Amino acid sequence: MSSDSHAATVTEPGRPGSTYSDGPVWHAFGLSRAAYLVVPRRTLQSMPIDWQERFVALIKEAREALPDEAFPQYQAVRLRDGKYAADPNGRYRRMPPFPRRPSGDTHAACKAPLAGAFVNTFTLFDQARQ
Repeated sequence: MSSDSHAATVTEPGRPGSTYSDGPVWHAFGLSRAAYLVVPRRTLQSMPIDWQERFVALIKEAREALPDEAFPQYQAVRLRDGKYAADPNGRYRRMPPFPRRPSGDTHAACKAPLAGAFVNTFTLFDQARQ
């Protein structure tokens, strides 16, 4: 896709055919109101090497194509039931990789694969402290 055609479709959020608001990522978040996707480093490092290579290559390509402000720094805080919770994934150097699902284990089809691990931007920190 040329950068001209990419810009033309991306800059029209809310219109049918816009890759921004009608593209694969939009649909992968499903009906969630999540503004962010958070994937723990431990999860990424638990993926097969070829997946890790593809993920890193895609992020590298995105960083080369998009402006710096598209990749700001954040600090993620794990919440459970609206309250701060311990995050074992933060200790990725001491934790083993996540095991793969057994080959016979069936997993329900997920129509919104990005809707699970996210930062809910509507959770206020004051609520989380209670």
